Amino acid sequence: MPTISDPVVPSGAPRPGAERIWCGKCGTNEHVILDSIEPLEPPSAELVDIAYTCVECDTFYAHASTFRDVAEILNQRGTVSGVLQFGGEYIHCGEPMKIAGTGFHSVYAPMSTEDPAVDLLDVYLATKVLRCRCGFRMELPS
Repeated sequence: MPTISDPVVPSGAPRPGAERIWCGKCGTNEHVILDSIEPLEPPSAELVDIAYTCVECDTFYAHASTFRDVAEILNQRGTVSGVLQFGGEYIHCGEPMKIAGTGFHSVYAPMSTEDPAVDLLDVYLATKVLRCRCGFRMELPS
């Protein structure tokens, strides 16, 4: 075991190895939907960090994978459902969604229709609205 640390990998920790995109429960990648694709920390020229779900058995997975394996899944017909997070972008209909507005929403919801005996402090959450060219919209915390 080497005692000199790798300058690219902190403390000489080994880089995560690529795992194949596969549902261990179903024994296939046929029903896999990618949820997110992120760069590894530290960055790698051949690997990305992915998260995906098998829609057949509803099992979630997250691990490092090769660009080639990710491309193979993305090129399968019908493997992108809903919104895919790719880096800092959210993708729907095959293109990054654009910011369509911002807002503030109160996180306080009254538990009854009667006036509360005590005034509660309002807590607001800043949000941004993303929109796709097809009209799909979603709101995320800013």
